[in-house]
Amino acid sequence: MSDALYDRTGREIMLGDVLKVFHFTGRRRKAHYMYKQVVEIGPINPRGESRYLHISHLSLGKDRPYYEFLDGRVLSGYEIVQSIDAAFEDRPRLTPAPARGDRYE
Repeated sequence: MSDALYDRTGREIMLGDVLKVFHFTGRRRKAHYMYKQVVEIGPINPRGESRYLHISHLSLGKDRPYYEFLDGRVLSGYEIVQSIDAAFEDRPRLTPAPARGDRYE
């Protein structure tokens, strides 16, 4: 089991990354997106052992994040658009088969 998550281009999602997340398809097939940021990588509670990405709104705070378990998945509705070091485009890519049942294929 991998200890990472990947965006739709196969790049690893890391702490501080700003993500463009598919939200819904509107009128005339226009895709709408939300922008989120990875604010922490760690357990949900202090005694937990499993690691999660803590993903929050762009308020840069820990206000009600949601969590994604680090299990090696490719999140096809997510794309990295900015990172702290501005070198996310240089990160190595992986080329896995798409996940089954993924509605963003």
